[in-house]
Amino acid sequence: MRATTIKSVLLAAPVALVIGTAAQAQESCPKSGGTLTYAYSQEPSALTTIVTSAVPVSIISTKMFESLLNYEGGALEPKPGLAETWSVSPDYKTVTFKLRPDVKWHDGKPFTSADVKFSIEKIVRPYHSRGTANFGKVSDIATPDPLTVVFTLEEPVPYFMKVFQPGEAPMFAEHSFEGVDMSDIAAVRGTSAMQNPVGTGPFKFKEWQKGSHIALERNPDYWRKGFPCLDGIVARVIPDGAARAIALETGELDLIPMSGMPEAEIERLSSAPELEASREGSEALGPNMWLEINLREKPLQDLKVRQAISLGLNRQRIVDVIWYGQGTPARSLLVSANPYFNKSLPEYEYDPAKAEALLDEAGYPRGAGDVRFKLRQNFLPYGENWVRLGEYIRQELSKIGIEVETRSADLGGWLRTIYTDWDFDLTSSFVHNYSDPSIGSERNFGTASIRKGATFTNSMGYSNPRVDELFAKAAVEVDPAERRKQFDELQQIVHDELPVIFLMEMSYTHVWNRRVKGFITNGISMYSPWDAVWKE
Repeated sequence: MRATTIKSVLLAAPVALVIGTAAQAQESCPKSGGTLTYAYSQEPSALTTIVTSAVPVSIISTKMFESLLNYEGGALEPKPGLAETWSVSPDYKTVTFKLRPDVKWHDGKPFTSADVKFSIEKIVRPYHSRGTANFGKVSDIATPDPLTVVFTLEEPVPYFMKVFQPGEAPMFAEHSFEGVDMSDIAAVRGTSAMQNPVGTGPFKFKEWQKGSHIALERNPDYWRKGFPCLDGIVARVIPDGAARAIALETGELDLIPMSGMPEAEIERLSSAPELEASREGSEALGPNMWLEINLREKPLQDLKVRQAISLGLNRQRIVDVIWYGQGTPARSLLVSANPYFNKSLPEYEYDPAKAEALLDEAGYPRGAGDVRFKLRQNFLPYGENWVRLGEYIRQELSKIGIEVETRSADLGGWLRTIYTDWDFDLTSSFVHNYSDPSIGSERNFGTASIRKGATFTNSMGYSNPRVDELFAKAAVEVDPAERRKQFDELQQIVHDELPVIFLMEMSYTHVWNRRVKGFITNGISMYSPWDAVWKE
């Protein structure tokens, strides 16, 4: 039974080796041609997830970069991608991939096993925000021939076959980084290969006119013959949410993905006959909203202060009023739909009077102007709702004597302030749980993830040896029952210690014009390559 569990959870069934995704099963495009135009709430700050895995970057980059596997369904069942087949050793510590023989980089050079080894060892593992979590147990990557890659693991990793997603483990051309000091993160992220991407994906980078659009064009040499269906993709920059909604309504846009416009507009447009709205296609992401707390600052180091901040915020009101009911109050580092969610965790209270008492106990009485102390808040620059959330937090905390200064910045400035400079007290943010807690959550709460410059990691400076120990055990535990116990304890600790103030489990809604077909294929559909998406 134990071996069966490992095979099914860790490795995927052997039959998966020869079956493609639902999109790949399609032998030809129903119709070819046309350009897909979409807009999100923010302009991307980069073109690869190595710089940041922020939503706007993940959407655009995954059309240019691929990984070894594709995935099917909400649970992300592994299917062939750049690798045609794979096999696993009896001890589950060696995974061998056989690569497709006909894959070319966008510059025409062949894709080989050397590129895979280079990508994981020199770029993904050291510089991706989840690189260590995903590939930390890889002890060796061998390339016995140009089309064979052998991963040797220190121990069986239960989630290993889920990490070869295009946004998690994008493949890079080794020859594009000639002369670059790969040990220098600034040099790697600043190289021309990151600014003018060369991938293997169905679409090639064409141009980026800052403040206007990013344009991709069809890759005529794509390994999947006859695909992609579209001639190109354009990511428009439309900062105003109402303007984005109007552009979709009038046909100027084909798609607004991942709740990329105000919820009031989503609600209004959901009934439009020419549009389709769906919450499907994001099941494997699990977006979780919280306030990150800079634990380096003295008032916030006190648990009673963090508890008071939590007690001073009405989560249900945040859901109902700011997000128009598109979510549920959060109480864990995992969303409730995650299979490892700890259902025994109590919901957080809303009790301003109790918050005041805790602040008094912590030694922060009201002083001049009725203020106990001041905090700096940076809100996530993802649109109007985040501005409203920042205003709500400022108003509510003022009621318990905490004066909040709210600071705004564009996405690049916000990322630098929070993850490079650590120059904040509170910041609103959200992260994705992904298909496994070891992939999606360790990066936020593990001590090893306190790394300047690594975005969407442990900005708080939170460090708990028991949490680190539990993450380490769960990363290699193949017994689901034991692994559940580890994650249950881990969630309880973080729930009680509040390194972040959990706010809301978010719900993504994608809205698109019905003339576009084939978006929803798996649990990360907006981070999929869109090679089989077509337009009437």
